[in-house]
Amino acid sequence: MPLDVSVDAATAADSPAIRTVLARAYRANPLMVWALPDEATREDACAAWLGPSVDRYLAVGRVDVARLDGGVVGVAAWRLPGAPPPPVSLPSPAGVLAALVGRGRAREVLEALGSAAALAPAAPAAYLNYLAVEPALQRRAVGRLMVEQGVAAADAGRIDTYLGTTDARNLPFYRRLGYRSTGAVRLEPDGPVLEVLHRPQGTASSANHMTVSP
Repeated sequence: MPLDVSVDAATAADSPAIRTVLARAYRANPLMVWALPDEATREDACAAWLGPSVDRYLAVGRVDVARLDGGVVGVAAWRLPGAPPPPVSLPSPAGVLAALVGRGRAREVLEALGSAAALAPAAPAAYLNYLAVEPALQRRAVGRLMVEQGVAAADAGRIDTYLGTTDARNLPFYRRLGYRSTGAVRLEPDGPVLEVLHRPQGTASSANHMTVSP
C-alpha cells in the first residue's frame, strides 16, 4: 500500500538524514558490495563516500526528499545539464573513496564506473544519480513519487533523463516509468553489471500499474 509521504526540495539541513537513508538503502547494492567489501563497515563507508556528493548536489543539482512524519525517508538526487560547477570543498568523493579502500583500488573503481559514459544520451540530459528509500518502506511507491517529480520537471524543460543501476531488481520499476536500456558494462571481471537506462522527454509511463516500486 502506498505511503502518505510528501515530496519536496531538500535543504542543506537535510544532508545528514540523506546520507543515512542512502547508506541504509545501498547497504546490499551490488555496486557498494563490490566497491566497499567490508560488510561490517559498509553503511558508514557508504555514508562517508556519498556524503560529499550529496552536498554538491544540494548546492548545484536537484535533490528531492520524501518525508514521513517530519523525517526524511527517501531521496532522489539529479545532476542537471548546464549546472555550474559545485563549490570546491573537502573532502571530495574520490578522496574519501581513496581513504576507504586505497588510492589504487579507488582509481580502479572510478575508471570502471567511467567506462559507462559512452552509454549516456548524446544530448544534454538530467542524470538520476541516487534514488534511495528507507529499507523498511521500500515497495510502497515512495521512489516512484520522487522519480515522477524529477521527470515532470525534466519534461517541462524538454530534456531527457537517464540513470545507471547495478541492481537488476530495479529494472522493472524503471521500465514502467518509461526508461529503456542503452547498454550495459561489467565493472571489472569480478564486478557487477552496470546498466544504463534512458527516458526521452515526454515518454508515457505505465507507473499506475506497477507491481514493483522502490
